[in-house]
Amino acid sequence: MFANKLTPEQRQVVFDLAANLAAADNDVSEEEIGYLQSFSEAYGIEYNLDKVDINYDDLLTVLDTKASRIITLQELIKLSYKDGHFGKEEQDKVFLIAQKMGLNDASLIMRIEKWVRQGFDWVYEGEQMLELD
Repeated sequence: MFANKLTPEQRQVVFDLAANLAAADNDVSEEEIGYLQSFSEAYGIEYNLDKVDINYDDLLTVLDTKASRIITLQELIKLSYKDGHFGKEEQDKVFLIAQKMGLNDASLIMRIEKWVRQGFDWVYEGEQMLELD
């Protein structure tokens, strides 16, 4: 939803970082693959998961506004939750990316993580209500 506020180049960076992050725990789940496929289809990005050797410093220069950096972290955390939990390897990588983007404020990262978690809770609660029929 917020990724539509990014430029095409910034969306490519989000995809590349997300594909790299999905492999952080050496197990790309079906849910993560679904997220990456949907993201690539929605924004016309080539679906390519071979992002192991990406250069963070080069990619992150494209994220030239605070909003683009926050949206990127939101998308990365959202991907991390797709397999049911925000694992240690994923957390470490997200925090590393946040630091490289100059977002060293732990409270901001916690707010973004809470925002994502609340979104998942909102969807889950709605699905539960619809299943009551």
